Amino acid sequence: MTTSRTHRLLVLVTVALTSLAVLYMLWRRLTDLHMGFLYDEMYTLATANPENSLSFIWREILLKDINPPLYNLMLYAWNHLAQPSGWWMRVFSLLAGIATLLISCLGTPADWPRLKKMTLFALTATANALAISAFYIRSYAWAILTVYIFTLAALRIARHMAQRQFPSKKLWTAFFLAGLAGSYIHFFAAGLFFITALILFIYACCYKTARKTVFWGTAAAFALWTPWLAVTYHIMAAPTGMWWYVLPWAQASWEILQYLLGSPAVIAWILMLGILALVSIVHTYRGKVAAQIDFMLPLGQLLLLTGVVALISLKYNLWMDRYFSVALPCILLLLTELMYHLYQRHRLFVVLLAALPLAWAWQYIPQNFNYVREYEGLKNAFAFVINELKADTVVVDMDKTGYTEAAFNGMMSYYVPPGASLKILRLTPQTAARAAQEPKLPLLIPLCTQMHMLETTLAYRIEEDQPPFIFDNDICLITIHPVPEP
Repeated sequence: MTTSRTHRLLVLVTVALTSLAVLYMLWRRLTDLHMGFLYDEMYTLATANPENSLSFIWREILLKDINPPLYNLMLYAWNHLAQPSGWWMRVFSLLAGIATLLISCLGTPADWPRLKKMTLFALTATANALAISAFYIRSYAWAILTVYIFTLAALRIARHMAQRQFPSKKLWTAFFLAGLAGSYIHFFAAGLFFITALILFIYACCYKTARKTVFWGTAAAFALWTPWLAVTYHIMAAPTGMWWYVLPWAQASWEILQYLLGSPAVIAWILMLGILALVSIVHTYRGKVAAQIDFMLPLGQLLLLTGVVALISLKYNLWMDRYFSVALPCILLLLTELMYHLYQRHRLFVVLLAALPLAWAWQYIPQNFNYVREYEGLKNAFAFVINELKADTVVVDMDKTGYTEAAFNGMMSYYVPPGASLKILRLTPQTAARAAQEPKLPLLIPLCTQMHMLETTLAYRIEEDQPPFIFDNDICLITIHPVPEP
């Protein structure tokens, strides 16, 4: 058998195995829709509840929340088309996931080889974090879609610049509109957009092409985004502003890697592949690595985003796994370039193009999200308050979650047992004093870590009367007494 025939056979086997992995993951996207609301998703429901007026949601929730509002407004409109349910709202995320797959296939540069395009599509279809985002009722799926659009548009724009050609208006429009939309959907998408614009400006200066378009287009997009940046600064600068995420960086970094890339074995394989490909790229192009736009653009995006997030995390810890899922388009573009480079250097490396999609599909098999039960901790805690403590009022400490008052009331009411009447008060200095008086009101603390318990007792000068009742490991229910002033 000749080398050419061997290569063709390996390509056929690679395409066949990759196609199986892709088809399986596409099928899973359609089947993992039938589950109840998870805890974070209840906040999304509160911000897009069609029973409330848009003016109320905007004034009482969105303008008091640091998260950009565009996704919630789109979902609010979507929820007017049918009765809001877990399934219906998951379909909205699924639409973004399907559009992402189409963009990864159709939005790549025209001169990319077919096998390279197939590799990017296969990685996009099989990445576990993208499959999860495609049914998760949060903004991630739509943020990822915008990042894919403006990143692929930027890739094509930069390639035109390298050829001293002025990019088309269609490409510029896609870049700036997708970037502005992403900036109003998720802060990581905003960071990636302005980082990408910076990289484009550097290329524009190097190739002396379209510098004014990049500069003034980015300035206009930033000006249009500035109002929400001001809202965010006002919220975070308030004396009551706080951040709930306190996981140590080393542990959080490992969780980020596993969430984005998979098991330790897969992470190790990607690391070895990346080192091998990086050495080969540096050796192949020597002093011209910076001109390899397909490689430098996603690498620059990831390095700059990591640096920016690291700086911000010194004040507010954003080093969290699902936040970084918004950067997956950049990661997948970089992995595609690394693997395809190795294939170009040695045709037998074509088998690498199927290895990662197969590994990710295999990892996803045990995941059965259709049988993930709804968040039971709060339901059980409220049932205990009603049935065992015989109380008709409960105080809830929601300071560490940062939810607004209007959203908080809607979320908590959802978990009260059907038919029961329970008044829910948010923990404040006034309600803390009332809860400490006879007859005592129970105090419920979600996210009940030792640190949160300590912060709550110090902030409100209270102590628990006895060891807490604990529900689902992180929900505490206590009664309290005041601590005298020193």
